[in-house]
Amino acid sequence: MGIKNLTEAEEKEFYRLVEKMNGKEPEKKQDVKVKKPIYGQEYFFSNSHGWVECDTWRDRAVDNKRWELGNAFLIREKALFDVEKRKVEVELQRYAEEHNGPIRSDSFYLLYNNKDDGKLDYDVWSVCKPQGGVQFASKQLVFDAIEAIGKDRILKYIFGIESEGEE
Repeated sequence: MGIKNLTEAEEKEFYRLVEKMNGKEPEKKQDVKVKKPIYGQEYFFSNSHGWVECDTWRDRAVDNKRWELGNAFLIREKALFDVEKRKVEVELQRYAEEHNGPIRSDSFYLLYNNKDDGKLDYDVWSVCKPQGGVQFASKQLVFDAIEAIGKDRILKYIFGIESEGEE
């Protein structure tokens, strides 16, 4: 048994880790918008009741599962925002499911039109369903859903706009 039992990639990784242990490789920064907690760091998540709780990252299975599901936040307010966003997404989907008749190929979708006076509107796609888009059977159902769920909530939590006309 020895280093010759490693693949070429494993051998390179081994030597890189040895250099890192000896202080020859600087610690890489996480230059991403969504940072994963580091060991011992406090983070926030929503529990099964939708309440935001705090935990300490110990790189356990539960920590990593929360991260994998997008349910680990370094800032409490982001966790609270995520809970509200999920509520609005569920309300839109349920509204569509409860009120839709048969869905045709030219389904209607809710959208934020930031080029045309920045307002909530609808669009029709006849060839594909956009990722995450809720299908409505008619444009009237889109506007009914906006009224039932609340224009300001949809703008804020789905499109990230504090009020109509702002970006």
